[in-house]
Amino acid sequence: MDYSAVRIGEENILALRSFLLEGPEAWVPLQDEMQVDDETAAGYMSLLFCAFEVALRRKFAPTYIVGQLVRFVADVRITADEDANLIDPIIAEDMVRRAVDAPPLKETVPDDVTATLRAQVFILLYLVAEMDLDRAGLEQFIDEVTSYTGEWLAARRDEASASTPSSS
Repeated sequence: MDYSAVRIGEENILALRSFLLEGPEAWVPLQDEMQVDDETAAGYMSLLFCAFEVALRRKFAPTYIVGQLVRFVADVRITADEDANLIDPIIAEDMVRRAVDAPPLKETVPDDVTATLRAQVFILLYLVAEMDLDRAGLEQFIDEVTSYTGEWLAARRDEASASTPSSS
């Protein structure tokens, strides 16, 4: 992935706002635009991932106990009701732990992109509903996510440039 080509523009921010207000259905009309190339898709997915991390850090950081993280995943699955089987508890707990820099799970976590994305979406929408944001609160959250995404992408670029041998 060439993170130097990933840009977060107004269209990404508008799409995130729609996603947070309307859920995944809001992105159906954007699918063709989002899948133009890897870098375009990465712009949207980076914002989604960073919204997930910001929401979790708002809820749990800086203090939490691991039992709260486990209970949180269980609560999300209970709230999902009939769709609970779509949320892999091991993947979800691993993602939550990583987002708040908790100790990793001792067991092997399945490498399943679809299950990871499903868990991420369920958890993010659960947290947004729990925050019960008014318009100003939503805009503040989106600003925080956008800023964090910029930092996150810069770190990926720095990692990529540090691992690329310089040509001298």
